[in-house]
Amino acid sequence: MNKINSLKRKNNFKYFILITIMPILGVVVIFTYAFLQVQKDLKFITEEITGLETIKEIQNSVFNIQKLRGLACIQTPTADSTKELELIKEKVSKNFMLLQQKIGAQNEKTPLKAELLGFIDSIEKDFLKTAGFNYLSEIIEELMNYSSKISYECNLVLDSELNSYVMVDNVLYLLPQLIEYSGQIRAIATSTKDRKLTKQQKEYFAIQLNKIKENLKKLEFNLAILYKTEQNIDMREPHLKMKKAQSNIIEFTEKHLLNIKSVPPDPNKIFELTTKNINSIIALYDINIALLEKSLDNRLKEANKLSIYVILTGLIAILFIIYINGIFYRKNRSFIEEIHRMTITDSMTSLYNRRYFDEVFGSNLKIQSRTKQPLAFIILDIDFFKQYNDTYGHHEGDNVIKIVAEKLKESLKRAGDMAFRLGGEEFGILCIGINHAEALSFSNTIKENIEDEKIEHEKNRASRYLTVSMGVIIIEPNLLFTTNEIYKFADEALYEAKQKGRNQVVVYKHKS
Repeated sequence: MNKINSLKRKNNFKYFILITIMPILGVVVIFTYAFLQVQKDLKFITEEITGLETIKEIQNSVFNIQKLRGLACIQTPTADSTKELELIKEKVSKNFMLLQQKIGAQNEKTPLKAELLGFIDSIEKDFLKTAGFNYLSEIIEELMNYSSKISYECNLVLDSELNSYVMVDNVLYLLPQLIEYSGQIRAIATSTKDRKLTKQQKEYFAIQLNKIKENLKKLEFNLAILYKTEQNIDMREPHLKMKKAQSNIIEFTEKHLLNIKSVPPDPNKIFELTTKNINSIIALYDINIALLEKSLDNRLKEANKLSIYVILTGLIAILFIIYINGIFYRKNRSFIEEIHRMTITDSMTSLYNRRYFDEVFGSNLKIQSRTKQPLAFIILDIDFFKQYNDTYGHHEGDNVIKIVAEKLKESLKRAGDMAFRLGGEEFGILCIGINHAEALSFSNTIKENIEDEKIEHEKNRASRYLTVSMGVIIIEPNLLFTTNEIYKFADEALYEAKQKGRNQVVVYKHKS
């Protein structure tokens, strides 16, 4: 019986595992998808940060090259400007070293890594010796082009956050272009011979001023968007200084460089004045890039947190499913076991019913065959039960059936023994691992225990008390019989016990 119940419990547990795994798989699929999306965002932001770091280093190099270009174009340098020129050359060399180190430390798959390193190698050898306006302007333009390419390769220009997108536009295009246009005015203005400007140079200044004014309008629009959020409040003061500085450059250009009646100041003074104002524009650039870095870092932290939340939420969801299903399984198992118990037991006696007997009889034969143990089947009947009912009434008859059932339950000492109510006053017992002598002794004990109850039965011709007759069959492991044959043999033994006078046990003898 325990083995059968254990098998059923195992089957029920398999169903529990199945109904638990299905929703868990659903949760795993959903949260894996969510996790992969978060990882995609993490990769996107990480690439943005990597690209921004490279662009920042490139732009620092550009700012110094622009300053170098302005100093190199001064026709009559002073001792101070000559000294500053040498210092700037050292800074540019260091910028390129840092840029090489920064790019070299990045992953081999970093976009444009090899191309950018190759470009730096190609210009590093001699450009400081032959530094002129055109050559340095070409280098600046090429480096700014690399910044633009990197922004595409590293997703910066694809940023979905409005603030970040606007700041990317500022640090990639608008501010660097303003600085470059102003830097070109500075370089050309300081390169004049005898402080005289050609018509071509003045036309060039006019073009640059138009570009500056156009970019200023775009920059004002971008900054207006940023000011809608409090996080960009730190940009207001540098913005005002930048506007004043850019106005100074425009005013200086219009008054001293484009005015035909005006004579340009000394080139060293021009350089000093324009550089001071350009530095204010660079300060705004630095604030923009610092805020962009902060924004990307915050988003990276949030994405990392979200990644952890997704994992934890997924685990909690799985544990919750297991917990709920566990509760359901335990309650359902208890309910099923109760329903099963009700369907396999006799309502009057609580013994197993005939339906369950038919179900487990074959299972016990299989267990007996596998374990090579003898199987005993005992069938018993209350003697003259019809007469007892006629004499004492059906109510007392029911009580007698309950008493006999209780005695049968009390007699079952081993876990594998089972007692059944086969119908009316007929009962059965199945025992595995019990031999002929043990089965006979066991049966007689049951018979005597029932008679010892001394339940009066005046119509019992075998005794003055209630008694039972019993038929026993022992199936040895080497004997093969069907359940119907075994039942028939036990019934024949019971019939023989009744024929011999009842209130006795008869063991079926196998025919040779």
